[in-house]
Amino acid sequence: MKKLIILTLALALIMASAALASNTRVFTMGNNNTILTDDANIWLFPSRLNNYPHLAVGEFEASNDFTRFGVHWQFGDESPWVLATYFENNSDFEPFFLYPLNLFNNYYPGSFPPGLNPTNRRIHAFYARTMGTNKFGARLSLYKTGYDETNGFEESFNYYEGSLGLTSAADDWDISLTGGIGSWKDNDAGVVYSQKDGLIDLAAVGRLFWTGTPFTRVPHASIEYHKQGEDYWYYTGASVEVFKYTNMAIDLGIGQIYAPSANVEAVLDLGLRIDRTKIEYTDVVVPANNTEDKANFNSVPYFKLGLDAEVFNWLDARFGATSFWQWDSFETAGTTTLKQNYANNNTYLGLGFHFGNLHVDTYTDPEVFLNGFDFISGDGNGSMNFGFSAVYDMM
Repeated sequence: MKKLIILTLALALIMASAALASNTRVFTMGNNNTILTDDANIWLFPSRLNNYPHLAVGEFEASNDFTRFGVHWQFGDESPWVLATYFENNSDFEPFFLYPLNLFNNYYPGSFPPGLNPTNRRIHAFYARTMGTNKFGARLSLYKTGYDETNGFEESFNYYEGSLGLTSAADDWDISLTGGIGSWKDNDAGVVYSQKDGLIDLAAVGRLFWTGTPFTRVPHASIEYHKQGEDYWYYTGASVEVFKYTNMAIDLGIGQIYAPSANVEAVLDLGLRIDRTKIEYTDVVVPANNTEDKANFNSVPYFKLGLDAEVFNWLDARFGATSFWQWDSFETAGTTTLKQNYANNNTYLGLGFHFGNLHVDTYTDPEVFLNGFDFISGDGNGSMNFGFSAVYDMM
């Protein structure tokens, strides 16, 4: 039971890390949003919205879904400020440690009431303006869903995330602080199945550009803290067992941007990430069953490599690779039960198309070049792109 929970959390950590890629260009250049300057930066540093005041951005996935659309609006002439609104139809947002057991019948497919689902993404709203000599930005994201049947069966989930960012007037440093809090209800006829015992997320990230020719160095650092408590009553009218999850991660690195010409940009990020997760289990009925499990995920070191090169004035080729040298271990009741080390490597291929003010960035399936288009090869198994972004500059 405990090992299953630990391994599930390990998967959640990997997925959370992957989810940081919010724009196709920086993703196909080795998932390098932290050291590149791009409109995708607004999801890490909302103050960067000041640099992109007139954009319309659409995100698409290979599932044929148009997953996100947002528009950046600038107001005012003498003291301009920028508002951005984003809506999306991605799968429902889950906390860092996933939903509690049984909430939205998450582990019992098909039992959810017909016509209802836990889709909960409401809106991402950004605000940015110049503050003193620096640039300020903020983001507010709302997630809210739930239902209440006449028989008293009630489930709901609410999560509120805010981010504040500051960028220098010269664009040579960025800092941001992000925090999120959440809650849920899980009742049947007024009887509690589970209730929260705390749900909070905190993160801080910063970077600095040491500009030179043709190299720019980008040292960066981040720290994350996540805590979630789950108190299970199982309809008994009293607490039966309690889970407390905590996670802390530190990421340190230094990136390098190499621009030998105006049409070529190569990036390399070298860093390390230390990630600690602890699960405390309390059996309220039989206290002797109390346990404490730990999971350690260490990427020491990691590498992120990317290239963006112009082929024609309307076409860019992009390549990327990541390599995380993992040193992981799992502990139960103070005893190490598993150790593993391996290299987690990924490669990426992308293309960038420019048509006037429209920019299309693709995350391309290599099979297109290896086997040709389906109507030529008859393969029928591949798609041209895993996803793409479309950005239109409205000025």
